[in-house]
Amino acid sequence: MNINQLKYILTVSKHRSFSKASIELGVTQPALSLQISKLEQELGVTIFNRTKKPLAITKEGDLLLKKSVHILKLFDGLYDLALELEEEISGKLNIGIIPTLAPYITPVFLEDLNHLYPKLQLIISELITEEIIDKIKSGELDTGLIATPIQAVGVEFNALFYEKFFLFVSNKSSFFKSESIKINELDLDDLWYLNEGNCFQNQVNVLCKTSSKVLEKQQIKYFSNSIESLRYIVEQRGGMTFIPELATLTIPVDKEDMIKPLEGLQPVREISLVTSKFVAKQKLIDAFTDTLLHNIPKRMKTIQPNMILDTQIIT
Repeated sequence: MNINQLKYILTVSKHRSFSKASIELGVTQPALSLQISKLEQELGVTIFNRTKKPLAITKEGDLLLKKSVHILKLFDGLYDLALELEEEISGKLNIGIIPTLAPYITPVFLEDLNHLYPKLQLIISELITEEIIDKIKSGELDTGLIATPIQAVGVEFNALFYEKFFLFVSNKSSFFKSESIKINELDLDDLWYLNEGNCFQNQVNVLCKTSSKVLEKQQIKYFSNSIESLRYIVEQRGGMTFIPELATLTIPVDKEDMIKPLEGLQPVREISLVTSKFVAKQKLIDAFTDTLLHNIPKRMKTIQPNMILDTQIIT
């Protein structure tokens, strides 16, 4: 058994294809198949069911793959240790950020991070929560920024800051001249929604005590994955939509009167850093986290008598 063989089986499991895995690994398909067959013979287990299309992972293979992830993280940690011992921050950091946060948080820290750590290569991917957690477990990502709380095993969460929920209201709405809005006064038919299953939308559902069944009578339904798309719809067609606090920072001055706070107990979403329990690149992650927090408004770093909304996500 060798490290390359473990990398091979993880890459094949990711693509569920020997041909695609061989392209990523830069080896021929026969050589890849031979190495995996040798590993199976040595361990006395069948990792992949080659008769299935796409390739299937056996029960024994699944256990081996999970162990392999941990072994490779420990192995890679030996290389990371050399970087940890150096004074300068350098290397590559793969980060996953949920789509309802990425467009707003990235500009906040990017300039400072590039200035402070010019040898740190940051690779950011917009991914949904489940994808971020899966890729952290598999080692494809080093860390991620997601909304919490969620129920997940094999990863750890560190709460960083809290975003209030605001309404973005059309100037055609009866609420446009209101200084603030009560949740129980909303007409749910006037709301534009993100796709179901999005953690931000799940939190809105909790906030409004609603679900997709309530929306069945709406004349027009426009489900989107983008808060910016919904914002544009509100501007052009009317109605309103929920936006997170950081999104209010990008709204033009002439549109700021469309932003309305909620009355009473202010609902928030908790944004957390998620990492594997077998953390590698800790020094790089700390540099990223410190720079991020330095650029977050102080008011968002502590929770007052606010209400953290459940994401309703279980992985």
